[in-house]
Amino acid sequence: MTASARNTVAVVGAGAVGLCVAEALSARGANVVVVEAGHVGAGASAGNAGWLTPSLAIPVPAPGVVAASLRWLGSASSPLWIRPTLEPAMLGWILRFLAACRRDVYARGLASLQMLASAAGPAFDRLAGRGVKFERHDEPLLYPAFSARELAALRRTASQLRAAGAAQPMRHVSSAQLRELEPALSGEVVGGMLASGEGRVRPEGLTAALHRLLLRRGVAVHEFLPVTELVRDGAPWRLLTAAGELRAESVVLANGVGAVRLLRGHGIHLPVVNAKGYSRTFPGGGDNDGSPRRALYLEGPRVAISPFAGAVRVSGTLELGARRLHLSATRLRAITDAARRALPDWAMPNAATDWAGMRTLSPDGLPYIGPVPGAPGVHVATAHATLGITLAPLTGELLAELLLDGRDSPARRAVDPARAARRARLPDSRALRSAARR
Repeated sequence: MTASARNTVAVVGAGAVGLCVAEALSARGANVVVVEAGHVGAGASAGNAGWLTPSLAIPVPAPGVVAASLRWLGSASSPLWIRPTLEPAMLGWILRFLAACRRDVYARGLASLQMLASAAGPAFDRLAGRGVKFERHDEPLLYPAFSARELAALRRTASQLRAAGAAQPMRHVSSAQLRELEPALSGEVVGGMLASGEGRVRPEGLTAALHRLLLRRGVAVHEFLPVTELVRDGAPWRLLTAAGELRAESVVLANGVGAVRLLRGHGIHLPVVNAKGYSRTFPGGGDNDGSPRRALYLEGPRVAISPFAGAVRVSGTLELGARRLHLSATRLRAITDAARRALPDWAMPNAATDWAGMRTLSPDGLPYIGPVPGAPGVHVATAHATLGITLAPLTGELLAELLLDGRDSPARRAVDPARAARRARLPDSRALRSAARR
């Protein structure tokens, strides 16, 4: 496989973020090619909650998270779990994560994510206006609380969002109001919050629609073609694959932790880890099965419940540092039990489509969007954590404006990879040859 580098932008990764980057670039007339190691949309975009949710645009590292994670360390069903390890890279990431849990760092990160989230909805509107057709529901997100402790935690979050300048802060609603909005809720609900300006999309439908539109525009989308190496010989970049090489003037790495591996070959370290999440998608959602009609976030177990056309998806858990995509029966049971407690009258089907997927997370909880220092022409779009769907169209627009128009913005600069990327000292080539001879 060969391709001309002239005015070409290569996007590595075809999840929601990578496809939105390719769409935004191609909508502005760029010559784009997409390279995906697996099937389009088969990664984290295939089974997540699909929420467009400013109220959950909150950094994962936060005050109190460390103490909670220590309590959860021995629980196989905990909502957040950090894999114990002695690997230097992971230990370094954890140290950065701990530093980001300070109140001042968290407050800055929250303000940055809220600035991005305020632009996320309009970016989805523009995406739809450019011909991408997908299932979308625009309605408030409900936060039911089933104890005074949960309600207090929700009120603290609402206060933090107001302080961070949230465009539509959460408001308190009574238990009666919550049950009027969602009759399927348990009578044990004691109150909660309602977040306006929220929405949800069927994520696998979004990626399929983006793929179709790119093909109609003549964008080459190569599936099952992992990029093994990123090489710079003069001006263009060469992307090496099993089928040959691809040349491009600019490269956008939207392939999660795969970006870390490709950059490492250039002596660039970008701290990113996998964060595995789970979901169960139940068929139905009819009028007589007691299933929820509204999107719900369960504060205690950190479980999201997403009604879609003909289905209800229950999702949750972050396993930081996860390596394998195997399904944990314990964690699937934990998110199912949480949904059953909140919705006792839901005749939950016995059969479900179970899923696990890898999100990526930076130590400070903010994504990396923008140019990579020390690698001219290379950009990254990764580490979106649980906000991959929320920020996908906006990420595409921010990078398209930067690459094609030279325009930057405070929102993009807030997530600049330069804040974390650092040059590593590469081994001396003569020393390597000497070691090889020995």
